[in-house]
Amino acid sequence: MLPSVFVAVQTLRKNPVRTMLSTLGVIIGAAALVAVLSLGDGAEAFARQQIDRSGLQTINVVPKTADIVDGLTVPRESYPIFSVDQTTALASSVMAGTAVALTVQGTGRLLLRADAPERAAMVTGMFGTALAANFEVAHGRFLSEAEIEDAAPRVVVSDRLAQELIGTGVDPAAAVGRTLLLQGRSWTIVGVLPAFQGERLLGAVVPLDAVGQATVPSATARPRNLFVRAARIEDVPAVRAQIEKWADQTDATWRSRSQITVAATGQQRLQQLNQGIRVFRLLIGAFAGISLVVGGIGIMNVLLASVVERTREIGVRKSVGAKRRDIVVQFLAESVMISLTGALLGAVVGLAGASIAAAIMRSRTGALIYSAITPNTLAISMGTAITIGLIFGIYPALKAARLSAIEAMRYE
Repeated sequence: MLPSVFVAVQTLRKNPVRTMLSTLGVIIGAAALVAVLSLGDGAEAFARQQIDRSGLQTINVVPKTADIVDGLTVPRESYPIFSVDQTTALASSVMAGTAVALTVQGTGRLLLRADAPERAAMVTGMFGTALAANFEVAHGRFLSEAEIEDAAPRVVVSDRLAQELIGTGVDPAAAVGRTLLLQGRSWTIVGVLPAFQGERLLGAVVPLDAVGQATVPSATARPRNLFVRAARIEDVPAVRAQIEKWADQTDATWRSRSQITVAATGQQRLQQLNQGIRVFRLLIGAFAGISLVVGGIGIMNVLLASVVERTREIGVRKSVGAKRRDIVVQFLAESVMISLTGALLGAVVGLAGASIAAAIMRSRTGALIYSAITPNTLAISMGTAITIGLIFGIYPALKAARLSAIEAMRYE
């Protein structure tokens, strides 16, 4: 078999123009296929990033504090108050890579300046991982684990609170390091949360055990919410099942008496998104596949012509002992090498085209979409090219192998 492959390589090297022309169709088809898959991978990564930022990977565990009776909200006399120990236990009960946070909210009075009127802020006390509670920091940093455990007088403020503190139009980063007077106590600002459209309230995040010092005292215990963020959106159902198991083990009445709610909203949206991306890939990939088929037909035509031109050569090889299998391997090797070379060159062209297309999409839409290449994309493009080479090389190879050695030797 190796001598047949060697002969195939020598034949392709002797006819560079024919080889290049027969490869061109495969290059175009492979480039289109790689570009489509690359843009599809980039679009999926962008969509996942948006889903991540919107908190759709988060599962909320919320105590039920009221019932609806005859259209009226009737507060419950008691409801579960999640503790730090329970939060730690939940974190050890879910799969690795899952983030867990415990939060409680209240209202605090603050003074932005000594001569300014008193203001009110929505204060969130937090224990655990900021990622789980979907807290991203635009400037500075978030509360450290040590600050949360020690109930340190540190605070992360909302963009609007930072603007109110330092003045509208000033970079919110200037608020980092400043002191905020909240409930008569000085708090050091360590970070500023990102701005968002429609932001109205002044917000502040403090350590969970310090929330009593940052909020107006309440006659009743404030409800605490658990936020559990799965590492991937696909992990949400499994993590949710683990949370429900933990809840049943902690207190069997929580779910049986509807004392808590375990809710997740991201899975259905991801399924819809992935379905749309798959339809896009299949549709555009079908057009790219047509180009590859055209390239394969070109390869078959070139090889059929080559069989006619090299009939005497085939006869000589058979007369010196070459078997039909050797002739088949020779022509199939030529076909596969042409298609594989086209696929490699097409991959380079496709990636370049995808990068240009992604840059145009970013400039026109503002969406941070980048072309991406995955092992699956490369495997699909290379596998498709080899398949095309084999399929369209079989007929010329069999035709060459079926030639009679005597008749081939007499061919002029």
